[in-house]
Formats: sequence, C-alpha cells, structure tokens
Amino acid sequence: MTNVNTKRVSKRREGGLRPETLASSLMVVLVVNALQRSVGLGRSLLFGRWLEPAELGHWEMALGFLMLAAPLAVLGLPGSFGRYLERYRQQGRLGLFLRRTASWTFVLAASVLALMSWRSDAIATLVFGDPRQAALAEVVVACLAIVITHHFLEAVFAGLRMFRVVSAMHFTQSMMFALVSLALLAWWRDAAVSVVIGYGLACLISILGVSLWTFARIERQPDSGEWLAHHEFWPPLMRFAIWVWVTNLLTNVFSIVDRYMILHCGGFGAEQALTQVGNYHSSHMVPVLLVSVANLMVGAMTPHLSHDWESGRREAVSERLNLGLKLLSVVMLVAGVGVLLLCPLLFHYVFQDKYAAGLEVLPWTLAGCVWFSLLLVAQTYVWCAERSRRAALPLLLGIAVNVGLNLALLPVLGLLGALVATALATLMALLAQLEVNRRIGMRVQRNAVLISLTPGLLVLGAAPAAIGAIALVTLTTSRGWVLNAHEREVLLRTLRDRLPHRRLAEPTPT
Repeated sequence: MTNVNTKRVSKRREGGLRPETLASSLMVVLVVNALQRSVGLGRSLLFGRWLEPAELGHWEMALGFLMLAAPLAVLGLPGSFGRYLERYRQQGRLGLFLRRTASWTFVLAASVLALMSWRSDAIATLVFGDPRQAALAEVVVACLAIVITHHFLEAVFAGLRMFRVVSAMHFTQSMMFALVSLALLAWWRDAAVSVVIGYGLACLISILGVSLWTFARIERQPDSGEWLAHHEFWPPLMRFAIWVWVTNLLTNVFSIVDRYMILHCGGFGAEQALTQVGNYHSSHMVPVLLVSVANLMVGAMTPHLSHDWESGRREAVSERLNLGLKLLSVVMLVAGVGVLLLCPLLFHYVFQDKYAAGLEVLPWTLAGCVWFSLLLVAQTYVWCAERSRRAALPLLLGIAVNVGLNLALLPVLGLLGALVATALATLMALLAQLEVNRRIGMRVQRNAVLISLTPGLLVLGAAPAAIGAIALVTLTTSRGWVLNAHEREVLLRTLRDRLPHRRLAEPTPT
C-alpha cells in the first residue's frame, strides 16, 4: 500500500511536467497551430482591410524589430533550453538551471530596454526611417519587455517537452491579439500603434494564464542533484547559447533585411517606403503561415531529436530529418498551389485591390517562405550535434547574396526585385546548410536535396506548380523514389499510432 501511495504522490507532484512523445507533440502542435493560424489569418486580413498601406508598413517594421530584438537582448539564452534543460532535469538540477538562467535573462533584458528607452529617437529612425515616430518606438520598446518574458516561458515549457502548454500559450496569445487589437482599431485608432499595443497585451495575458496554471498544477520540489559551481555551469551553456544567439540574429536579419533595404536603400521617401513595406506585408500574410508551421515543428522536434542524440542514436536523427525535409517539401508545395489559387480572390474582395503590388510578387514570396521553412528544419541537425556555430555560415552567405541582389534589383524591379533577391538568397542558404550538415555527419539523401528544389515551381504560377505537385505526391505515395521502404514503414506506423480506428495497409516489401 505504501508503494502505491508513493507512486500516486509522485504522479501528482509531476503534474503537468511529464514529457510527451514526438508523435503526440507534433500532433498537438499541428492541430492547435491550424486553429490558431486560422484566427491569425482572419486577423491579418482585417488589418489589411482597415489599415492604409503605410500604417501596415509601420506594423510590419515594428513586428520585425520585436522578433529581432527579443533574442538579441538576452544573448540567445532561452534558445539553449531545448538542448540543455532536459540534461539538467535528469541530473536533478532543474531548479538551479531555471533560477540562474532566469536571473541573467532579467538582467540582460533590463539593461537593453533601458538603453532603448533612452534613445527612442534612434530606434524610431532605425525601425521606421523617421525620428518623428519616437512615440511609437517607445510603445514598441514597452512591448518588447513583455515579448521577452513570453519567449522565456515558451522556451522553458518546450525544453520540458510540455507542448500542450506551449500550444496553449500560442493559442491564447493569438486569440487575445485578435480580440484586443481589432477592438482598438475599431473603437480607438485605426493605426499601427493599436496593433502594437494589442500584441503586447495579448502576450501579457498569455503569460498570466500560464503562470497561474503552473502555480496551480506543479508542486515545487527541491533539486536532488549536487550543487554546481558557476564556472562549471556557464561555459558549456553560454558557448551553445552564444552561437544560438548569433544564429538567431543572423536568421532574423536574414528574414527582415529586404524590408530594411526597401526602407533605407530603395530610393523612396519615408512614407512611400513604408507603403512598399505594407505591400510586402500583404504578400506575406498567407505564405508566412507556412513558416509558422515549420517553426513550431522545429520547436517540437528539437528536444526529441536531442534525446535521440544523447542516447547515441545519431543515425536516427539523420533519418528523421531527411524524412521531415521530404514530407515538408511535398506538403508545402501542395499548400503553395492552394495559396496561389486563393490569394487573387482575397486581394480583390477583402483588400479591394488596395495591395495590387503585393499580389504581383506573391509567387516569389511564397517560394522564399517555403525554402526558409526547410532551412529552419535543416538547422535542427547542428543544434543536436552541439555545433550551433555551423548554422552561421549559410546564413551569412544568404544575407550577403540578399543584400547584393537587392542593391542590383531594387532600382530596376522595385518591390519585385526585393522578393526575387530574398527567394534566391534563401535557396542558397538552404543548400549551404545541407552541405554543412553533411560535412559534420548527417547522411543527407540526394533525393531530399532534389525535392527541396521543387518549391521553385511556385514562381511559374499555379498551373505549372499544380502539375509538379501532383507528380510529386504520386511519387511519394508510390514505392521507391521519394520515400524508401524504411521511411514508408515509419510513416505508416506513426499514422497507425495516431489513428487507431483506421486499418492501414502494411507497407509492401520491396
């Protein structure tokens, strides 16, 4: 009886801290993300309908700055949680790990936010190209403090493999962002400042919700492991974190450099440049959903792949990543065809042809977003191998190509030149990352590389892309060329685990 009671107490104390399997994590992430992004799409469409292009450009630049500055301000420390938090948990030092990382995150963030508040005019010039936007810059800095906290908590729960909590945070933030920002736009000001305030309040509500859940569900337990000196704790963590910080910086610079090129190097006035950025944003409203799916998948996969790596199953990491790259390429090519067919209706009926320039560049935007999604997945290998610095070179190459092509194409093609430059630079970075992975031990399959090129069909238009998608799906579902026998077996086994009431045929031996 004592043993039974002990098990019950242990189970109750663990509460929501029990990790989930990779399959269940991905399923939860994808289902919740589908609901969340549906709301997000509706919200974005209303932003495009209610805001003028220049105001939409203000919001696009503010959001890009928040995503760039949040990891930059804390030296990428939360980015190391997916790799190291599980290790310290298994050692019985979870409390020590969280106390130390939380303290340093607070100190670093407070220092950076104080400096930004002091020089809000410089932030306004950098982000909006106009020092007169200092008031809006101050609102963005206040929002940044909340975003940093939100990202920290997400990283903690993701590192603990509690993806239902992470998904709940994303879902709450998305829902409240829609409600608060649209209410402010309707009844206060139809300007970017309403959207920024709505975004910050939504993150704050999500933080409060997960904090209350944590205190109610999880009983604090003392660490069972030995105390660890700071000189033993910080060096390996910070070596990894700094390179994550560098990679996050390069990734975010890579994702927003074209907008800054439009703003500062496009030869436009401040208002006209922000209008072009607004058109740019309109072309990303639907394609960016694909990037968000890939981002969440990476967050769900990393702790599990890290577990395989720590257990010595290095070959399994390569197999899973090859399978993920191939399936993601196929799914996103099919989704891209749907986007190309749907978006002309959205731009005409919802935006009332206000963003015609955004519709014109949509195919290149879409191809770039798909390749960027694949790049995020490919980078997972270097995180698992603790070779995070190896993600920097492909990104540096991509940034250099992006800037060079923008300087050449922006004066000639305008907004289209910026999107062509970004798509081609993203493809270069993806191929470079796969080569880096191969050099440090990943067995990169040749057909995985070839299939990752197929999103380029999207720039040819809906009809050629649809033909290519049908051919690729046919090859995927038949034996041989896309998936090998082992990958088909793994995929069917996963489907059987997730769909127990469906009778799925066993893979035919080849």
